[in-house]
Amino acid sequence: MADTVILARRSALAGSLQPGDHGANRFDGPGIHLTERTPFSVVQLEARADAIPALSEALEAATGTAPSLTPNQSAGTGRPRILATGTGRWLVVEPEHRDLAAHLRGTLPDTVAVTDLGHARTVLRLSGRDARTLLAKGCSIDMHPSAFLTDTSRMTGLFHAACLIDCRSAEPVFDIYVHRSYAVHLFEALLDGALEYGCRVS
Repeated sequence: MADTVILARRSALAGSLQPGDHGANRFDGPGIHLTERTPFSVVQLEARADAIPALSEALEAATGTAPSLTPNQSAGTGRPRILATGTGRWLVVEPEHRDLAAHLRGTLPDTVAVTDLGHARTVLRLSGRDARTLLAKGCSIDMHPSAFLTDTSRMTGLFHAACLIDCRSAEPVFDIYVHRSYAVHLFEALLDGALEYGCRVS
């Protein structure tokens, strides 16, 4: 009987993400920090309107995080973090340390659709004092701290790539979820746009 072969997940940015400092060399250090969060689990949940209360209760019991029932809001510190992407739709995300999709399928009601998107998404982390200015360059939503608050998450086009931006903290720190096939394009666009502020890739 043939041995089972387990393939390691390969980053979409392999060969493109080169650590180092790029662009302006400012006396106060780079204004942008950019990295990839990997390996990372991303699972989408969908439920009918009448199943949302039961899902919310079961999801909190399964993960320890109470999901927001308001679209464009996020909850949790990251193990996991739950992003409400629409009415009856959430992304559950965390650093990969278990089969998150299998865990959720085994603990949530059968009426919930569970879809593993881990192999289809790339997660970039953007931070630094000029992060909001850089994001404002590439998208049409208001990135001012009074409009895009901590625990806000929004779908948008960023440098011509559809993505989901999640504000993790007021420092600011953002996680950006993009389709794997657009990861290199978005990474290069963010890096190019960050050169005037100085960008540290790690």
